[in-house]
Amino acid sequence: MTTQELTNINEPEDYRGSLVYTQEYGCMRVTMTISVATDEQSHVTSIAEDILVQEEAEHLMDVDLYHFAVTNGTRIQLTIDRPAGTQEAQYSVHHDTITLTSSHFWTDILPSGDDVEVDPLTSQEILDDALSYYADLIRDSLQVS
Repeated sequence: MTTQELTNINEPEDYRGSLVYTQEYGCMRVTMTISVATDEQSHVTSIAEDILVQEEAEHLMDVDLYHFAVTNGTRIQLTIDRPAGTQEAQYSVHHDTITLTSSHFWTDILPSGDDVEVDPLTSQEILDDALSYYADLIRDSLQVS
């Protein structure tokens, strides 16, 4: 995590996925992968120049997948509706990065592209953790009571 102030975060149940961005033709392409339970619903809104855009999601098994473009100055709001209440995270888009400005849960924020230096050992550990996490989710959802 970065130096942004985060509130009420407890791992791992408050981990919700990732936001990956890449610089492309004067804007950024964003892909958000958000973990949701069967009784939860996620919503992403991008706000630029006071224009609100409700982003479309692909609803996969226990994951909502968003793809959209943003420009410098855009705010991104992720909302997760839960039976216990609503959780939100807000992100700010800058000319070369996206930062988390406030959150009640944890998401990874990762740049994507050829210019990003990545430690192969750390990348493999992250991939292994993600594969284990989703393998457990799939196994749990396929088990019949």
